[in-house]
Amino acid sequence: MRSIIHQGRIISMATVSQFSVEAPSDAASVQSYFSTLTALRAVAAIWVMLFHIDVIVYYRELGTLLPKEFSGLLTQGYLWVDFFFILSGFVLMHVYGARFEQRLSRQTISSYLKARFFRIYPLHLFTLVLLAIFAGVVGALLPQVMDASWVNYFDEQAFLSNVLMLNAVGVHDTLSWNIVAWSIGAEWWVYIAAIMLFFTVNLKHPLRTLLVAMVNFVALALLMYSSDKQNLDITFDRGLLRCLFEFSIGACLYVFYQRGIAQSALSLNRIALITLVAVIAVLHWRLNDLLIIPLFCLLILTAVYNRSHFYHLLMTPALQYLGKISYSIYMMHGVCFMLYWFLLPELAIAFEIQQLSIPLLMLYTASFLTLTLISAALSFRFIEVPGRVLFRARP
Repeated sequence: MRSIIHQGRIISMATVSQFSVEAPSDAASVQSYFSTLTALRAVAAIWVMLFHIDVIVYYRELGTLLPKEFSGLLTQGYLWVDFFFILSGFVLMHVYGARFEQRLSRQTISSYLKARFFRIYPLHLFTLVLLAIFAGVVGALLPQVMDASWVNYFDEQAFLSNVLMLNAVGVHDTLSWNIVAWSIGAEWWVYIAAIMLFFTVNLKHPLRTLLVAMVNFVALALLMYSSDKQNLDITFDRGLLRCLFEFSIGACLYVFYQRGIAQSALSLNRIALITLVAVIAVLHWRLNDLLIIPLFCLLILTAVYNRSHFYHLLMTPALQYLGKISYSIYMMHGVCFMLYWFLLPELAIAFEIQQLSIPLLMLYTASFLTLTLISAALSFRFIEVPGRVLFRARP
């Protein structure tokens, strides 16, 4: 078996998170809503899911969806978490920036934190409960699946840290439980830190905003080059910093959007196409991870400025719906990851399969996608939406 544990860490388990950047459920929702960004959330969430689908078969030595020597389109999929961090800062600056600039009161802060908490936490806690049940049932019925990765993933000592969203600050030395939720923990603490960021970054001080963006980009570069792998695959240990720096860049980006900088150029279809091709090129050729940050910024701006072909593509009903449930897609695919990670090798042994053929890889991928999308639709309806209603019901 390929080494999946190195110095106490699970290799290549950086995950994207899907973040709460859709129209908020509180009074702030009266502000305009960037519908085109909803579609980009769908693209990012599905890309991350494909990344993890490939991780399972590769590290379980059953094949690969895309030859790694040919392309990094899947192996670099962890970079879409950076898109979500930037997007989160952009949208929340749009929703809350003016409010905090006008009045930094206890009531404003309380309303903001309650809205963010009830947006992310109900589903986060639900997935932890699901995985606790999974670990108990599968561990009792199929003890043979309890390999070294089981000990790391279902570390009982790490459960409370996950409940408290302390899963991206280095409390433990590996990802655990819902491994995609490290980014949710990082986001929560950045939401708190962002209160002062919203107050600092505003339209009246563009030069100061530019300086803040540059400082955060430099800090991100230092963070990346100080890591063992020297890339942005930074999760359970210092993922909070990765989120903070990129969230801040996204908040600054919104100020530039407000000022209409380069709007006429960025609204063109050809600029959107060039940006998309550049993003794919960075992933395909595994170029320096830092290059993706300005490209994601451009992608966001082209999406909100464009009103032509790119706009109509992003407004298709399928992309809009997938974007609407993208947080559930993200969180539920983390649950499905555990199901396939531990049970797929057992099926391979039972049917004496050494490598998954192309038809079997297609069947495996289709089943993973189907299970995730169905469970995401259900969790959105019965967990996410009630969670927002709970917030509205609170005084």
